[in-house]
Amino acid sequence: MKSILMILVVFFCAICLIGCGSDHPHEHEHTHSEKHYHEPPHGGAGVTLGDEDAHIEFLAEPQDGIMYAWFFKPHMSSYLRVDFGSFNVVIKRPDGEVTLKFEAVANPGTGETVGDTSQFVSKVEWLGEEESFDAVLSEITVLGKVYKNVAFNYPKGNQ
Repeated sequence: MKSILMILVVFFCAICLIGCGSDHPHEHEHTHSEKHYHEPPHGGAGVTLGDEDAHIEFLAEPQDGIMYAWFFKPHMSSYLRVDFGSFNVVIKRPDGEVTLKFEAVANPGTGETVGDTSQFVSKVEWLGEEESFDAVLSEITVLGKVYKNVAFNYPKGNQ
């Protein structure tokens, strides 16, 4: 009886090791080369940087003439604080291109400061005039990696 029990224990351990033989977390069922969608927490447009290295969510508030941006860790699992004070996005409008400058937002409630924050804001006077537009994040460095010419649509994103 002890030998049968020992065989079952060894078999069970072997199956567990085979199933978990990868260093890839088993929290989701996809490879990172597949396109997949992560719901932006604020209901905005999700923009993926690289191979899910990070995400940015853009959210327009036309009534206030403001557009917000939040940086997130992979899979939009939690906010990602970044160390810069601003970044630019080029918007393609029917009458030409417009550059939006997103400025870092300090938040005393979370302890975030300019230069150590996940939230940015840009004043956009024409925001109520267009519900959808194409945009390009010309260049940004996040977590030490440079991303160039990241194209997306608002409100669709690039996911």
